[in-house]
Amino acid sequence: MQMPGKGLERRFQRLRAVVSTWQFRYNQLPDQVVSRFDESDLDSIAKLLVEKRELERLIRDLNEFIRRWEDVPSGLDSRAAIRSGVGGDED
Repeated sequence: MQMPGKGLERRFQRLRAVVSTWQFRYNQLPDQVVSRFDESDLDSIAKLLVEKRELERLIRDLNEFIRRWEDVPSGLDSRAAIRSGVGGDED
């Protein structure tokens, strides 16, 4: 039998793996831009810069999602926790 919360924990581990993959790709972009610059391939450079901005946004947003929701209690207590502001932004 699976322990409560283990499936949710695995999902957050997968989300962190996705962030790591995106960060790896993001870190490769400068070398690719230099390579395209050497080839005078301005169209590819423009596409890489768009990809860089998109990856920055995705990484930031998914990290924020993980930070906000990972520690929220699972199960029946989740609704009460959400209503009381646990895991949400304090204003």
